[in-house]
Amino acid sequence: MCLTDGVHFFVGTLSRFAMRLNSNARQPTTTAMTTQKQRTWLIANTEHEGFPIYFRRPDVRVAEFESLRPKYPALLAVKHQLAQVKDNGLPEADYNETLAPLDAALIEPFRDEADGLVALVETFAGKRTYYVYLTSAFDTDRFMSGIEARFPQENMAWKRHDDPAWRLFNGYATDFGFA
Repeated sequence: MCLTDGVHFFVGTLSRFAMRLNSNARQPTTTAMTTQKQRTWLIANTEHEGFPIYFRRPDVRVAEFESLRPKYPALLAVKHQLAQVKDNGLPEADYNETLAPLDAALIEPFRDEADGLVALVETFAGKRTYYVYLTSAFDTDRFMSGIEARFPQENMAWKRHDDPAWRLFNGYATDFGFA
């Protein structure tokens, strides 16, 4: 099965309260999201390997990649092992609600796009992964130390590596038909 089968992207209206996924939804839903430098957030869901997979991403057009890549040559991937999940791998609704402060801590610092750009947030198989493209000078160790100190109860792992060609995001753009 092609991963793009059944993928639906929706434009979210802007609101700080809906930085969560509707973990009970079987059909795509429109959810309000936070802005990222006046960017609208897009959400999507589909199935992969028989399990639901949810995506959130700011509306960055493929045409913008060329101008953004030189500014953000590094990729930070933060994998959060969700503590309370249903059989389908999505977070329990009540638990998901409690993750809003962590979500904001990982996304809001990049809203102005000065130090980085959140490329994608993926929820699949009991994990939520945040992909953020960063400037070369961004102090990832300090940032993640602060996140880990604020959220010691959350099981997170992170890795920063060079990705000046945006291979990860280009792959998602191809697989899921980003415009």
